[in-house]
Amino acid sequence: MNQEGLWRSLLAEVIPKVYAMFIRKGTNPSLAEELTQKTVFDAVKGRETFDPEKGEMAPWIMTIAKNNLAMEMRKRAKAPKNMTIEQALAAVDDAPLPDELLEKQETADLVNRGLDEINENERDVLKAKYVDDLSARQIAGKLKITEKAVHSLLYRARISLRDKLRRLAPQTEGQS
Repeated sequence: MNQEGLWRSLLAEVIPKVYAMFIRKGTNPSLAEELTQKTVFDAVKGRETFDPEKGEMAPWIMTIAKNNLAMEMRKRAKAPKNMTIEQALAAVDDAPLPDELLEKQETADLVNRGLDEINENERDVLKAKYVDDLSARQIAGKLKITEKAVHSLLYRARISLRDKLRRLAPQTEGQS
């Protein structure tokens, strides 16, 4: 088997284990999927630095996964707890909206208004990802499109929603 075939085989074996580890550690499925993708990307990107004399590749990838989880937890611990809608909108490209912000009724109303104003495909893919907690693969099957198309659609949908929320937020904040 060639080098690429070995990588594909290894990743096919390790990816479910990485995802399961994130779930066991208490992350939600959406975050577990994102961290799994980041781990695979980091492993492939850093494969030249892997030293077989120090151990096997599967544990090396699991260490990358654990480091990614630790970085995510540190990032979340540093995040402001009483974030305003405007602060959340500024960060929406980097991470999902914090749970404590989403629990506020005015935020929920604002997000629902924003969702109502974006196109139907974008709304459907955002709801499938963040409400139904479906993976990109599951969304692709449901919408009969490729996973790559799902990721592109999610990217565009987040931008559309962010733009709508930015326009709606000042009106909502002034009405409290």
